[in-house]
Amino acid sequence: MSGYYARQTCLNGHVISNFVGSHDGDLTQPFCNRCGAKTIINCPSCNAPQHGSLLADIESNRSPDAYCWNCGRPYPWTSARLEAAAELAQEDESLTDADKQQLVSTFVDITSENPRTTVAATRFKRIIRKAGKAVGEAVQKTIVEVASETAKKIILGS
Repeated sequence: MSGYYARQTCLNGHVISNFVGSHDGDLTQPFCNRCGAKTIINCPSCNAPQHGSLLADIESNRSPDAYCWNCGRPYPWTSARLEAAAELAQEDESLTDADKQQLVSTFVDITSENPRTTVAATRFKRIIRKAGKAVGEAVQKTIVEVASETAKKIILGS
């Protein structure tokens, strides 16, 4: 068997169900029980269903994707985290305006696997060390939640 069940996720990225359309019945809900945000099954940009668990792997518990598999646009939780991280970076008084601009410019490449991911994650890690402790940690936490696996390994040093 190939293919995916659909996934339901709230607009903040909390997974409601990785098994929408499964034989287990209706596992959906209109709002998130963790944050109260509206939930979606389909991409707001192109209306394609999110990929949930593989049909062949009923035990799978996939995390939400950062970008839509069909149109390539960021899902709402990815956009919200990128915007929040950019706002947090602007709050840091330890960073120069050039540092802040460079830091924010790394975010998109950090959230996807592409030839610039390693460069972006390395640059992010260098600049975030200059930031104040509280803001630096908050920016890192916000970005790592939607970062690619390659970027997470570089940023977190694992």
